[in-house]
Amino acid sequence: MRILIGILFAATSTLAAPLREYSIPMFELAREPSAYTVVDRVEGQYLGQPTTVLFKDGRTLLAAYTDAHGNGRLLMSRSADGGDSWQRMDTGGTRVPEVPTLYKLPLPDGRERVLLFTCQPRNGTLEWMWSDDRGDSWSPRRQWKPEGTRGAIVALASLWPLADGKWRGVYHDFNYDNWTVDLELVADPSAHGGHDCRIGNLRRMDFTTPEGRQRSRAAGLCEAGDVPSPDGKRLALLFRPQHKKTNAMIAFSEDRGLSWTDPAELPGALSGERHTARYTPDGRLVVCFRDYSPLNWRNPSHGDWVAWVGTWDDLVEGREGQCRVRLRRNYGNSTNANIGDCGYTGLEILPDGRVLAVSYGHWDLAPGSTHPHHPEGRGLAPYILQVRFSMTDLDRWRKDPAMLVAMPPPGRGE
Repeated sequence: MRILIGILFAATSTLAAPLREYSIPMFELAREPSAYTVVDRVEGQYLGQPTTVLFKDGRTLLAAYTDAHGNGRLLMSRSADGGDSWQRMDTGGTRVPEVPTLYKLPLPDGRERVLLFTCQPRNGTLEWMWSDDRGDSWSPRRQWKPEGTRGAIVALASLWPLADGKWRGVYHDFNYDNWTVDLELVADPSAHGGHDCRIGNLRRMDFTTPEGRQRSRAAGLCEAGDVPSPDGKRLALLFRPQHKKTNAMIAFSEDRGLSWTDPAELPGALSGERHTARYTPDGRLVVCFRDYSPLNWRNPSHGDWVAWVGTWDDLVEGREGQCRVRLRRNYGNSTNANIGDCGYTGLEILPDGRVLAVSYGHWDLAPGSTHPHHPEGRGLAPYILQVRFSMTDLDRWRKDPAMLVAMPPPGRGE
């Protein structure tokens, strides 16, 4: 399937179904144990949904996460050495009602502001606060309740710059409508750090045709991960398909998110949830996500934390990409029947070009356990794990058959 940008693509009413399976190779990062660093772990305690920023010194990282699934006590850790080590910070018992997301914004005086966004899911209130000292102190939490949405979930899932120095972010509601809001920094001596963070201009993401919106809601598209084109003129959003009836989907914008092409299914190689993307110095794209692909019965990494490697043109043309990496096996959920509780990723590119990715998951198997949907049993409580690898590593693995993840034999599944 080729994804065509523009009127022809947007007006297409019947799109050919993409491959559910994938043919590109997948490598096993667990065969490189030196790639892993534990960010935070508390025995028996759930830690999940991390988000990260990398400061301009190229060595200082901040990670935020929670001690419950999708809400709970806000926890933070910081690294001063590019991820070699991490130290838990004092957050004073602050709690968040949804997952946190971190973004880095430049202040006019050259300082770096960290914006932490979250939301109150049921009543749709957006919440945010900021720090200008790498997380040591924070502004009071601000709130805004937009009118017209049915709640708010994972706000803001993505945030991208606009041409006028502002930013635009996206989140979704319980109807699986996706919404954008605009953010700007305004000089205000009374605000924490001397600049206020103001949010407004709510806009529902309407696709090119009414069918596009219907397709989005039928698939339950949500938690969009943004990918800018290399020249910055176009933008793609990669969507999680919550209803599990399709592959993940993609939509494109040529006006920084004011209008969007109708969503189209991605190849099976990119099907999953909560995509996060970064360009590496050689121009390739790395996209990390939770591999959740119930339509691909042969997929050996279903429910695991994975990375896809390809190019912007692969996204535009609907190609499978270059390869995949299983970043870590995720065992059955320790508390329920879900097997895909992992994969929200903080993703950064270090100055030396290495990929640094941080996620949570049930990384260790509970001995002697059983699970209704996982053949190996249940995992222990999830914790926060970091991986680092280079594109040189990746190209070396491509020549090493021992690094390959074996695929089940061909056949028909139910």
